Amino acid sequence: MSTNIKTDKNLKKVLIVGANGFLGTNLLRFRTSHDYISQNLDLIAADLDNSNIPSDVQFHKINITNHEQTRKKITKIAPDIVILTAAMTNVDQCEVNKNLATKVNVEGPFNIIKACKKTGSKLIFISTDFIFDGMKKRGYSYKETDVPNPLSYYAKTKYEAELVIFSSGIEYLICRTGVLYGWNEKKLNFITWILNNLEQNKPISIITNQINSPTFIANLAQILLKLVEKEAKGIYHTVGDCALNRYEIALKCADIFEYHKDLITPIDHLEQKAIRPKNASLDITKLKNLLGSELKIFNLDDGLKYMRNFK
Repeated sequence: MSTNIKTDKNLKKVLIVGANGFLGTNLLRFRTSHDYISQNLDLIAADLDNSNIPSDVQFHKINITNHEQTRKKITKIAPDIVILTAAMTNVDQCEVNKNLATKVNVEGPFNIIKACKKTGSKLIFISTDFIFDGMKKRGYSYKETDVPNPLSYYAKTKYEAELVIFSSGIEYLICRTGVLYGWNEKKLNFITWILNNLEQNKPISIITNQINSPTFIANLAQILLKLVEKEAKGIYHTVGDCALNRYEIALKCADIFEYHKDLITPIDHLEQKAIRPKNASLDITKLKNLLGSELKIFNLDDGLKYMRNFK
């Protein structure tokens, strides 16, 4: 059932599908920011329920795996832009439950695409660094023009959704990101898991041969809204401005929060159900060229210092 909140018809309607999630929640936090009021955006929320949606935000219940419901709701809302943040992101669970992963990560986007075609809406799709096989040497990062070769089932579903978008004929923006972090009351992410253990003086073992570009969630939300403002199209890599292995990430956490580094043990093997790329770092030159000096892209130090100051 939708919430009856009056909206200005002159505003650009942006429907955030998956608004209860980590990224969706952070996007909605910017609705009252002076930086984004000037964009004339009306942020509208959609999810399976409105458990995490502020009362002043228009809400619609949408289950993206339900084709008919998705079509009807999006047709009724008629958004200018749909930001699809909803996904099954537990990489190992996708290996265990491939049917559900396909349903949510492939069929879900396909249903959204068909609705966008009907309404003429632009789709902003959140993809992943894991679509690459990670075979690049350290010091080299994946560009938007590099050919994906997904290893895990999760990555395969996300890339399959990208391919459907490419051939759909709708206007789109694909944002590939990875290792989202920041304070989150609902569940731990890789960074908050590290901080949680170190704060309690619990020893942790961290792998040394998986490289990523960790992405501060609030900064990613800012970047996405800036890309909306700039009417960006095509593919953009939207990750943090650094490339570190998981062990180096943990050491940074200890450094900035002043926890004991000797609690962190480096390991070169970790038993996981899904194969991870060894180097999934992404090149953000294209994004930097577009943003210029308008918006800073955080590196891990920036994000961790922000978290420390607003703990």
